[in-house]
Amino acid sequence: MNDPPEPSELVTALVSNSHKFARLAGSFAPDGYPRTWLRALGIFEDHGELRVSEFAAHDRCSQPTATTTIRKLIDLGYLTRRIDPEDARAIQVTMTESGREFLHTGRRAVAESITPLFADLEPDQLRRISDGLTEMRRALTAALAPAATGER
Repeated sequence: MNDPPEPSELVTALVSNSHKFARLAGSFAPDGYPRTWLRALGIFEDHGELRVSEFAAHDRCSQPTATTTIRKLIDLGYLTRRIDPEDARAIQVTMTESGREFLHTGRRAVAESITPLFADLEPDQLRRISDGLTEMRRALTAALAPAATGER
């Protein structure tokens, strides 16, 4: 008789599989929707206005890489920048309406390209997977919220 897997084993598999799923799904993005841009805009969608260093921390990239990505998205009109009112040496970056539209259009394009691959799954099965991931994301977001206020 097999013992049921430990919760930590299940969460390890979930983290691994969700990372692989997101990476593979992004591979189906049509030309014109680079994964780097969609990921960066998603970070701004989740966190709002950020300094370059804050974006780099969320994206887990170097500050020069963050600067290059942000500069490209500003040039395209997807992000905008302003001087940080608390520190004139720093800039704050935020997503524009154009950036939001690009992000949502890109996500829809990826979804439309991979949806036929899940034809053998029932809509209820897809809903349960989505609902479960949403619930787990909420738990992680709630656990990180105190870190923003230094209470963790």
